[in-house]
Amino acid sequence: MVCRHSASGILLAIIFSLSILATPVSADDEKMFEAAGSAEVAITGEPIHVGDAFSVSILVHNKGSETGSVRLELTSIEGTILSNGTETEISPGSSREVVVELTPMKAGLMEVNWEVTSDDGGVSSELQGTIEIQVLESQTLSVNFELTEWTLAEGLFCDFSIALSDGKSRLVKVSVSLIESGESTLVQEFEILMNPGIRSLRSDLGYPEASMISISLSSIGWTPFNSVSNLSWNIPVTPPVVSPSVAIGEYEPESPNPGDMITLGYTLSNSGDSSTLPGILRFVSNSDGGMILAEVSVSTISAGGSSSGTINIGPWPDSQVVEADLVWSMDGSFASDSISISSESDVDTGINLPFDIMAALYGAILGLAVVLIGLIVMRAVSERTPSTESEDKVLRESRITLRQESTSDKKEIPCPSCPQRLKIPVSHTGMVKCPACSSQFSASPDENEIDEMATPQKTIDSSSEPETPSIVTVSSSEDEISCPECQQMLRIPLDRRPVHSRCPACRTEFLAEVG
Repeated sequence: MVCRHSASGILLAIIFSLSILATPVSADDEKMFEAAGSAEVAITGEPIHVGDAFSVSILVHNKGSETGSVRLELTSIEGTILSNGTETEISPGSSREVVVELTPMKAGLMEVNWEVTSDDGGVSSELQGTIEIQVLESQTLSVNFELTEWTLAEGLFCDFSIALSDGKSRLVKVSVSLIESGESTLVQEFEILMNPGIRSLRSDLGYPEASMISISLSSIGWTPFNSVSNLSWNIPVTPPVVSPSVAIGEYEPESPNPGDMITLGYTLSNSGDSSTLPGILRFVSNSDGGMILAEVSVSTISAGGSSSGTINIGPWPDSQVVEADLVWSMDGSFASDSISISSESDVDTGINLPFDIMAALYGAILGLAVVLIGLIVMRAVSERTPSTESEDKVLRESRITLRQESTSDKKEIPCPSCPQRLKIPVSHTGMVKCPACSSQFSASPDENEIDEMATPQKTIDSSSEPETPSIVTVSSSEDEISCPECQQMLRIPLDRRPVHSRCPACRTEFLAEVG
């Protein structure tokens, strides 16, 4: 019994060993890296255009007991290496995505071989294959100027559109520049994300000095089909020009009275190439120093257009003739027209003077004042007291002395009301007024004086020398000095002495000296 059971056990062991030896062994079971899931690669970045980078990736599993690194390689059908991916480290029992990037430089169908390789262990034969990639031509950019207008009201603005051909959404930078006399100035720059199709944009540029607008487009992170020189477009611009004019029409009444209201017709025209700005129409009187008699607002007038209306003016000024201007003013320009309107007088005298009476009266008064001032100056110059010579202190003979010598003899009489003594002609009869106290009294010539006047004077010998008239000398150590005749206090500065002076009260002449 024992021998039989042991023989059967040996037989079963032999049969199991033969079955194991008979089972085929796969070569991939000996590899360290295999596909984690699908053995197909994934392509990211389609649609793919020339110049666009796309990526190829696959998920790889490390079934070994040690950490290893793998990479994904792309080669052409001819065997040329197109791209080598970076080394990707995978821990034992882990799976990671292995990626490689490629940028095609020409359009068409590309056949690319891919393979996962490793220097650290075996790689399953399923981690390789061939893919086909359709590469499209680069997308194109274009710009179109829709509307460019420059007005005084809104300034310069430009409506334009950008077009992107079919494909991906692209990031585009837009630059707007102004060109004047060959000099370009960048005024606006911004980035936009363009979807395939057309996008409209507007650029407000204010009131610049420019003769041309330039718009440039540039790609960000991709290569357009257009060359760089074809991504800039220019359009000429012309500054707005307004040419306003004013024409005065009929007015009523034709001869207004002071205080009346008159109605004046007008026509405003614009012969420029741009609409005018809103402005103000004023009726300004030039006869009253620029007084504004009426004012109304004026709306814009289009290029080549005109507008007519009436303006009410009043109250009418009190003037024989009103010279006035009708002024149309706006920001940056103005126009005017002149008119002369004659007023009716309250009393019809039958005489119309061609000048303003008040102006003539003011002129006459001013002329009279000038003449009086001239006479006063001339009299002061002619009666100016001469100064003495500085060296020998000899007084010059004044014109007043010569005048006194040429006149008749005088006599001296006292004033009955004050100590003032007066000199009057010997032959004077009648009333005399004292310049000091303003009292008046009668004076008659004495008989002795009359006899002396009747007695013929002795003939002066021509051979004898003329006698020098005696002059009374008065000295003082202060600026004030008293008249030797009437004791009137006079002010004669010390720095002007010696000087020949005359008392304004009694008309006595004397020599003022320092002492």
